[in-house]
Amino acid sequence: MLWFRIKTFFQFLLKSTNEHGVHSPFVYAFVTRCLYSRTSQDALKLLRSLRKPALQSQQSLQMLDRGEGSQHFKTSRRPVSKIAKNAGMGWHQSKLMQKIVDYFNINLSLELGTSVGLGSLALAANQPNNKVETVDACPNTSNFAKHYFENHNLKHIQVHTTEFQSFLSQLPKDKTYDLVYLDGHHQKNATLQYFSTLKNHIHDNSLIILDDIYWSKGMQEAWQTICRDDKVKVSIDLYFWGIVFFKPELSKQDFKIRCLF
Repeated sequence: MLWFRIKTFFQFLLKSTNEHGVHSPFVYAFVTRCLYSRTSQDALKLLRSLRKPALQSQQSLQMLDRGEGSQHFKTSRRPVSKIAKNAGMGWHQSKLMQKIVDYFNINLSLELGTSVGLGSLALAANQPNNKVETVDACPNTSNFAKHYFENHNLKHIQVHTTEFQSFLSQLPKDKTYDLVYLDGHHQKNATLQYFSTLKNHIHDNSLIILDDIYWSKGMQEAWQTICRDDKVKVSIDLYFWGIVFFKPELSKQDFKIRCLF
């Protein structure tokens, strides 16, 4: 699996571009005004301070992993600090998520895969108008995250402890999200099943972000299938994330954009 990640990373570098290779006005604006923009130092300071307790926590949790498992851990009992460092959203991605939420003025987000809460923090920090719903099947990580958010007065994050598909099946038919972040259960068939369901809960201006699209050959195939979906108008491959847009006025296009550092 490591060799697959190395090979696909170099293939991505060869095929990807920056803003100069983008001819879609929508994507060009997104790249230059969002992906490549700067975040204020005050916003970064708050985000860093919110992440710090999890990254330094000495607590250990018994994990219930319903997905593909971990590439970093051999046992089910894991220190929170190592979960945060190895399985949580990294600093670069957290900054990027903040910019995306701000750029698109996101008001309602869904995260599938809470873990210890770093992804939720990226969606919610500095964004009091963005209501975040986050889902995880593991009761121990969910409980940790819930108390973590309460201790930091992040009342606009709601934690659901349940299986992804169980949560999705109980959503009201007319409920839609502005942004969905899928970070869990890194398996091809499961990812495609979640995406199929999520298509019923997005609107024309929504975006779905998929984490670890090069986790495995199966995840790469899932990403390629999603890009070909009739409802997807624009896909952006950042290597660590895949982002899809559904705006009907856009032409069908796929992009690979370098945004690695």
